[in-house]
Amino acid sequence: MRGVSGFLADELPKVNSINFKRLCHAAADYSNGKLLSFEEPHISRNFYKAEIDMENRRTFILLNSSYPFVAFASSVQYFDIAFADDSLSSVIDALSSGFKVLTVSTLSERLVIDKKTHALLSENNLNKAELDQILYWKPKTVGDVIFNFWD
Repeated sequence: MRGVSGFLADELPKVNSINFKRLCHAAADYSNGKLLSFEEPHISRNFYKAEIDMENRRTFILLNSSYPFVAFASSVQYFDIAFADDSLSSVIDALSSGFKVLTVSTLSERLVIDKKTHALLSENNLNKAELDQILYWKPKTVGDVIFNFWD
């Protein structure tokens, strides 16, 4: 989707971060866990990040800053996100109003770049600024574009 990377010449769409934070609290409550942190996007990260502590594990819930795309991760490090399919995704689906949980299968789809023309061959409608960023940062997967640390 145009602007999903956080780079767009025009105004970027915005997601409802208040609803997302409520959703994270509800997911933590449902799992008998605790919301440990909730971080806003910043100059070098285009997504919200919530960390939930459950009795036997921690999980991260991510939300793209422009579109209501949610992902789960077992770990979030700078330029290294370990996406995960999580049992809480059904809770998010049931409780959410408009958020879409992306699976590991979707997030791990490989990006195909023509080495000769430097064009992205994967189906997309990204804008020129986004395509330029992809050529610069060289993400490997769809997830690396939707949830990125580009500045």
